[in-house]
Amino acid sequence: MLKSVKLNLFLFVAMVGTVGMSAQTSATTDVSEKELNKFADAYQAVQTENRNAQQEMMTLIQDNGLEVARFQEIQKAQADPNTELDATEAELKSHQKIMGELQKMQPELQTRMEGIIQDNGLTMQRYQEVAAAVQADRELQQELQAIMVKKTQSAAPAANTKG
Repeated sequence: MLKSVKLNLFLFVAMVGTVGMSAQTSATTDVSEKELNKFADAYQAVQTENRNAQQEMMTLIQDNGLEVARFQEIQKAQADPNTELDATEAELKSHQKIMGELQKMQPELQTRMEGIIQDNGLTMQRYQEVAAAVQADRELQQELQAIMVKKTQSAAPAANTKG
């Protein structure tokens, strides 16, 4: 089970299972402009939290004596039986310890992501449904992009005035 956890496992958390939901959600899911705005806010907040989680993971890896690239090499080799693993006993022990810590972090990070989504006015299920609808509908993707660009542009002047 530890072998299946990867450094980028929280990308899954960020999308919160939208790939699995896409098969269950029809492309005709109705998404209002208000919901799309909520989704955009939630998505951006989840992305920020995801970056924070990745930073926490990188710090954890480095604090346990491995460079991130080396950790990824070991992880990849352990996940692929066709790849020969050239790692010292110390590296393997560090890797195993890190994997245990990452696994312990996952439920807390999942809870944080769910809280962010709920704080932005969506249930977890609805977030997944909207994500699947956006994935399946090019027009909806363009609407979401436009909303996110608008939000970014309106946030930029506010950030510039804080100096």
